[in-house]
Amino acid sequence: MVSSRIKNPDLAAQIDEGQLAWHRYVTPITEHYCRQIAQRDYRGKRLAYWGHITFQNTISMMLVLKQAGAEIAVGACNVDSTNDAAAAYAVSKGISVYGWQGMSQLEYQENLALVRSFQADYLCDMGGELIVAYLDKTPPVKGALEATTSGLNLLKKHRLPFPVFDWNSIPLKDRLENRFHVGDGVWPAFSYVTGMGLFGRRVLVIGYGPVGKGIAERARNLGAIAHVTDLNPVRLLEARHHGCETVSLDEGLARCHIIVTATGVEGVLREEHLCQVRPGAIFFNAGHSNREIDIDWLYHQPHQRMKAHIERFDIGKTHLFLLAKGSLLNLAAGAGPHGVDLFDHYTAVMLSGIAWMFDGIPDNILPGLQPYPDHLEREIAELSIKIHSKS
Repeated sequence: MVSSRIKNPDLAAQIDEGQLAWHRYVTPITEHYCRQIAQRDYRGKRLAYWGHITFQNTISMMLVLKQAGAEIAVGACNVDSTNDAAAAYAVSKGISVYGWQGMSQLEYQENLALVRSFQADYLCDMGGELIVAYLDKTPPVKGALEATTSGLNLLKKHRLPFPVFDWNSIPLKDRLENRFHVGDGVWPAFSYVTGMGLFGRRVLVIGYGPVGKGIAERARNLGAIAHVTDLNPVRLLEARHHGCETVSLDEGLARCHIIVTATGVEGVLREEHLCQVRPGAIFFNAGHSNREIDIDWLYHQPHQRMKAHIERFDIGKTHLFLLAKGSLLNLAAGAGPHGVDLFDHYTAVMLSGIAWMFDGIPDNILPGLQPYPDHLEREIAELSIKIHSKS
């Protein structure tokens, strides 16, 4: 067996051919690229992936690259988002995997170091941490993909000795995945974990970028009274045009029943904010970082487990409930991915981008942050329209 650190190799038996066949059926765009890549020769290519270890990312994408001859190491970019059966299945097929649901922060950092030691030539990152870990490699890696706002914010603090292709900012992700699909997946996960609906409940969305817009809009459609806070007054004006109430952060925390962070920035909610919340408020995160809420401080307060993925924290005269330990709720709460077919485009974006790098990055592309190749995005969009027009 390849070198790996996962929860239980025996969990691979939970994935059978029927499940694989159904997944191929509902993700025809990814399957199109899988058929193409399976015919290529990628022997000698070494890829390190630092992202969510889910069925679609790990099995659909990594197995076909392995089939084409690439050597791959996979690590989990979040302590709680790993599908342990998918991780075990990938290991059973010869892929090194480092991650499991419920890791400690120390175990997370150890896994990052192990993926760094793999000595990859290409990177596929979610959050920028793997790219930063590879900055001192000599010679530098040949190219990388980055998928998140959090990662871009981190990478802008560093000098990058190799090109990093930003697919977080492409219209396919910014206007569809961020704007609609995250919100579509977050609220079913919320109801799955809490057993609660949204009718008549006041929801505060912190951050009104594309992700926050989708979350607030979906909450309103489900009967919530949506409140928005953001540092950008233009975004607040836009929120009012979308029918949301705009409030300061302090007002929203004191008034709302459900608090959602969607900024992609660490430390948005700190001690001084958490001490003034409405008693019994429910907090969760929908951004990439599991540090948007200051969980390091929070876990030093009296707390108790209520049920799976819900903990109560007593803070002076108030108390709050935290979902999924502050990790992004739609992937970390055990509800399973909602709308796997919607993520089909983005698995294809990663897979197509990796293959494009493997085939040879053009010599005129400079080190540093670079746009994801426009022709690849357009090809995926055209393919999607063609496939779904026939259905």
